[in-house]
Formats: sequence, C-alpha cells, structure tokens
Amino acid sequence: MTTFHALTDLHRELGRVFDDRPLYRQTPETAETSSWTPQVDIKEDESGFTVIADVPGVDPADVDITLDNNVLTIRGERESETNGLRRRERFRGSFVRQFTLPESVDESGVKASATNGVLQVTIPRSEKAKPLSITVEGE
Repeated sequence: MTTFHALTDLHRELGRVFDDRPLYRQTPETAETSSWTPQVDIKEDESGFTVIADVPGVDPADVDITLDNNVLTIRGERESETNGLRRRERFRGSFVRQFTLPESVDESGVKASATNGVLQVTIPRSEKAKPLSITVEGE
C-alpha cells in the first residue's frame, strides 16, 4: 500500500468516526422524539421572496408561520408510527426555522401553501421598495 492510499484510508476512517451523526438509527428505542431541520431554498426576484421548505410527512395544519419584526418563523412537528417498528431512520419531532427579511417586505401580503410535502411561503415586496423606472425627458 502506498503512502497516498494509507493517508486516504486514514482520512476516510477519521471522517467516519467524527461524522458519525445519528442519521441512521438502528432501533425505535434509540430514536425518541428529536428536533430535525427541514431543508430550505429562498428565491428572490423583483416581486419579493419565496421560501420553499421540504416538510415531508408534516400535516399543513401542524405548521405555524409568523412574521414579526421582519423575522419569518416556520414551526412544525412531524409524528410517525412507533408500533411494530424494528428500525427507525426518519426523524420525527418538532422543528423551527427562522429567517431575517429586509424591511422592504409587505407583511400583509404573505401567503403559504403546501403540496406533496413542500411548503411554499411567498413574501411580496412593499410597493415603495419595488424598483421605479424613470423616463428622462429631453427638450
């Protein structure tokens, strides 16, 4: 074995040891309710912002969205069946995600929808914050 391969193997093994997060839980007993974090994308365009969050298995009625002092907060909870499980790999429990938005948003126009486990929150810009095109007149 070359020195390079030995270093690569050592790096891989150290990565496995130090990156041994509880992503794959072996038994339901070791997988008690825990926090989890949905993955989020945020898009921005001239009309405003769109927050897209993956929340599979979360009932839309169990999601609470607030916008206070330009901080968007998304809270929710995912429960799952525990009877008869021999292995648990999916996280369950509550989550919270918070995002600070610019002051240029229209808080009264925020809308949210959920389809197929994907939550979409649309936050429009306020009218005064939208770019204004000014035509230059000549003589």
